[in-house]
Formats: sequence, structure tokens, C-alpha cells
Amino acid sequence: MDTIIYIHGFNSAGNSAKPEALRKMFPGVNIVAPTFDYKNPAAVQKTLESLCLTRRPKLIIGTSLGGFFALLCGASHHYPAMAINPTTKPSETLARNIGKNKNYVTGKQYIFTEQDIEKYRKLEEEQFNSIVLEDELTCFVLATDDERLGDHTYLESRYPQCKNFNYFDGQGHRFGSLKPIRHLISSFLAK
Repeated sequence: MDTIIYIHGFNSAGNSAKPEALRKMFPGVNIVAPTFDYKNPAAVQKTLESLCLTRRPKLIIGTSLGGFFALLCGASHHYPAMAINPTTKPSETLARNIGKNKNYVTGKQYIFTEQDIEKYRKLEEEQFNSIVLEDELTCFVLATDDERLGDHTYLESRYPQCKNFNYFDGQGHRFGSLKPIRHLISSFLAK
């Protein structure tokens, strides 16, 4: 059975709406969607490495901060990655989350600190900024109306070797429906 690893965004969880939508959309595919503690990016990476080794996914899909990890994991382990509205500088985009936070799905409350931001800054400098994305293994799914991260067109100049940039209107940062990208996911599963 084919496997998709789904990586949720910041303040979300593995039992959110997107993995459930994927399960309904692709009933013959194993959807693996853990809940990550984004205060510990090293643990996120370790879990993803283990999943890649044991599950050998056909595709890694990540949304927002999950998109960051999907790109990093895909490039590091040579797996196809689909990044939905990814952040590529979490040390900057997560700065607005310093302080009290509440997970939208689990309801868990916690404090996100400057020390947590520093972990992402280090991860960017030591690993993410030097990844090489392969065109045939990378797919960007981008909302033209992303109210959180703004205009994603800079990604095309940052990753000129990639050609699979897909823009959608009316989806917002959370990318409300996966139906418009079903064909993109199916194309990776068919390989």
C-alpha cells in the first residue's frame, strides 16, 4: 500500500481536517499524520527520518511550517515533497507567535519563546538554506490570498530549478480544500 506522510502546520495536529480529507480522497493510501511538537524541531526531524525509513512514502505533504519540513525532509531523503503555502524562514514568520499559544486542534496551551525561534534560525542556517530541490520531486501549492505569509511568488526566483508552482485563488493560508489539488497528488501516486 502506498503511503503519504502529512505534516501539519504550526498550532495544528495530525488529526486535523487535511489528513482526514486525504483519507477520504485516497482510501487505498496509507495516510501517516503524526502530531508534532514544534518547540522541538530536532524531534520533528528525527520522527520524519524514521517514518521515511520505515514507510518509504510516495509523497510527503506539508502545510505552512509543515511545508518547510516537507521540503527539508524530501530533499534530504530524496522523496517527493508537496509544500502547501510553505514558510521558508520560520525564524521570521514564527516570531509573531512568541508568547502564549493554543493549538487549534488539541486545545493544548503552551509558551513559544525566543529560544524556540533560535532553534529554527539554526536549522535554517545549518540545513534548510543549503537544500537542493529537484524539479521532478518538488511541488508547490500556493494560495494567492495567503493572509499569513503573503505573496509566494518569491519562491520561483529562490528555486529557479523548480517548475511545479501551482497558484490557487480563494484558499487562504490554511488552504481550505484539497479538492483542487487532487490531480497533483494523484500524479505523484501514479509514479
